[in-house]
Amino acid sequence: MQTVIASDQYLIRLGVKTLLNVIGIESDLYEADSFEELERLVNDVPDLNYLILSEDLLPKQKQDCLKDIKGSCGLCRAIIIGQQKIPNCVFEHFILHSYNRKQVVEKLQLFFLESDSTFGNHDSGTLSDREIDVLKAVALGCSNKEIADQLFISINTVITHRKNITQKLGIKTISGLTVYALMNHFIKAEEVR
Repeated sequence: MQTVIASDQYLIRLGVKTLLNVIGIESDLYEADSFEELERLVNDVPDLNYLILSEDLLPKQKQDCLKDIKGSCGLCRAIIIGQQKIPNCVFEHFILHSYNRKQVVEKLQLFFLESDSTFGNHDSGTLSDREIDVLKAVALGCSNKEIADQLFISINTVITHRKNITQKLGIKTISGLTVYALMNHFIKAEEVR
């Protein structure tokens, strides 16, 4: 997975990278600190999947620039960080400066975890019922031994299920699996330890 983070402000680029790490998004990250660098990356990064673009990087003619970027990055998905939504924008995802922490995290999770996202076209149908049981327990913070005891299976079977889940979903971190379980309503946020 390839992601470009574009802002002329270092703090915004750093904050976005940190949030992606917190929610368990694993990606090759590229940074652009100027519009020219953004144009170069959009053209040069093979198979670019995601663009996270702060409007501070855009010249005054935002609509024309955004159309050019959309044309260059093809099927890549983009989300714009800014003061307000840009009317008639070619991109549909926005994170507003006025959003609180929870809203920002939710927007990023939805952006990355929608069905056509990074984790491929995986959905809960790809997991067996037992794998879903294991996923729920992992997301709730249970150890392999606790999962084995709860489900009356061996620890080796738990480990095998965890490997299969990771392989099927393409998610390697516990935080990423937790986000996936939350987004697919396997668990509720208040259940997480």
